[in-house]
Amino acid sequence: LYNNVLILDFKSLYPSLIQTFQIDPLGYVARGVPDASMIVAPNGAAFRRRRGILTQLLDELLPRREEAKQSGREVESTAIKILMNSFYGVLGTPVCRFFNPEIANAITSSGRQLLLWCKRQLEAWGHRVLYGDTDSLFVEVGGADAAAAESRGPQLVERLNESLRRHVLDRWGVESRLEIELEKVYLKLFLPPIRGGGVGARKRYAGLITRDGRLEVDFTGLEAVRRDWTDLARRAQRDLYRRLFFGEPVESYLATTVADLRAGRLDEELVYRKALRKDLDAYTSTTPPHVAAARKLEGPPGRLISYLVTTGGPEPLEARHYPIDYQHYVEKQLRPIAEPVLAQLGLDFAKVI
Repeated sequence: LYNNVLILDFKSLYPSLIQTFQIDPLGYVARGVPDASMIVAPNGAAFRRRRGILTQLLDELLPRREEAKQSGREVESTAIKILMNSFYGVLGTPVCRFFNPEIANAITSSGRQLLLWCKRQLEAWGHRVLYGDTDSLFVEVGGADAAAAESRGPQLVERLNESLRRHVLDRWGVESRLEIELEKVYLKLFLPPIRGGGVGARKRYAGLITRDGRLEVDFTGLEAVRRDWTDLARRAQRDLYRRLFFGEPVESYLATTVADLRAGRLDEELVYRKALRKDLDAYTSTTPPHVAAARKLEGPPGRLISYLVTTGGPEPLEARHYPIDYQHYVEKQLRPIAEPVLAQLGLDFAKVI
């Protein structure tokens, strides 16, 4: 659990790398001994110093996206963003005539190298980098004063952008098109470990942010924002993290929630909903719970299966014959979302409930 963490994000990272290093099918030079005038990516792929096909298209699309964003045309802005990101995607798929893993890997390896360079630069300035993910860095500035942390963010971003510009120019002799932005400031950030392990989980975290003048808990990748968990788990997770961030007690809340669950007062929040991806008889090697429930329906199951876990196994919501297995929900829905919070507070789930 960390205080005052800045989220720094590369703006349109892959398109910017293509523009900066002229990563393009037209300028690609096969592996070998590259000419001194060429730009060499970390994976060894070399490119000529001239504008390529992708670079010219991006030079047109980037200003159009920026103008759409500024004008509030969100659908157009998002469409252009997806189109620009597809320039990397088509290089990595065999169905495209420009397919070339060397070129695609030149983009990803350049991104990784520059992300790690920024991490080292921030650490040299005395900042701790807690987490990095493709195009972002989580930088701890610490302290108790949230306002001071928020004011330091733009200054740090400006300094890092200037250092990155100089590094790219000195190292490759090209003008950097890369831009780092301050995406958000977490007043508190919780990075839960992987279940059963000591390392942090990737793309899974929760933080306290200020949004429209109000304090709000922001979730990424956790159960609260995933549809394959029950309403009970999502609600309980939001409540537990809010209590963790605001320093409120969690023991009584969790004990009451389990008691209400076992008393049948939360039955409406226990429904699982999962879509069938293929015909029922196509599931042969394994039988997921929603498939087992669907096979108990008399008519066609439909695409989305709503079911409960009962003492007789998974049963469809509209054709349940057995009592709800409340212990299943305690162990498989509440325990997993509660234990990271309880571990932070030095509490044991079994004792709390």
